[in-house]
Amino acid sequence: MKSTKLFLAIGIFCLVLASCKQEAEVQTTVVDFENVTLNSDSIWNGSDLSGKFISGNSTFNNTYTAAYASWSGFACSSKTDSITPGYTNQYSVMIGCGALNSKKFAIAYDSAAISIPKTIDYYSIKSLYITNSTYVYLGLKNGNYGVGGIGKKFAAGDWFKVTIKGFKSNVQTSSVDVYLADFRNGKSIILKNWQKVDVSSLGQVDLITFTFDSTDKSFGWINTPTYVCIDNIEFTQPVSTK
Repeated sequence: MKSTKLFLAIGIFCLVLASCKQEAEVQTTVVDFENVTLNSDSIWNGSDLSGKFISGNSTFNNTYTAAYASWSGFACSSKTDSITPGYTNQYSVMIGCGALNSKKFAIAYDSAAISIPKTIDYYSIKSLYITNSTYVYLGLKNGNYGVGGIGKKFAAGDWFKVTIKGFKSNVQTSSVDVYLADFRNGKSIILKNWQKVDVSSLGQVDLITFTFDSTDKSFGWINTPTYVCIDNIEFTQPVSTK
């Protein structure tokens, strides 16, 4: 009997040690954009032609066309105007703050991509917070998307989504769809609050892309403005204990 109890005690002790070792070997990194230099109520949209900004372990790619003062990819913002509709308010978040009441957040527009360089090992993405910009939210709710807009007011059967894809060494790992508006099956949801999304199925990644789709199209082109706000991207990475 005593030997059995001793064996069980040793087994439990070994499990505890293994658990502690596993925890010690994983490091968590949260990209929250608070390190990006911005004044209150301001933006970075690539007009400096640097082609990117960096926060935490991630590089947020950007293309800026000076001739048209236009951009695609990622911008960083601290704008919180939740009232003004239309394109002139494309950098604001509808909820009026970053995730967890922070000051800054990123905006993915069109086909946006994040690069995550490998250091000791590849990073695994776990989650991120996501929500609609004011421009998109009010457009989906009211239609027209401001002066000259062509987007429709969403009704039964409509939806708007962002697809988040992970890549490792140019090979897609997986994808996650997030519905930013969902009017299917009797629902009438337009995302307004920050929503934490589990994207752990993407696994180890060195590139993450954001693409959009919508039921509101003309001649195969999406009428819905293809923007989404993101914040607090959580990664984990193995850490050597040697």
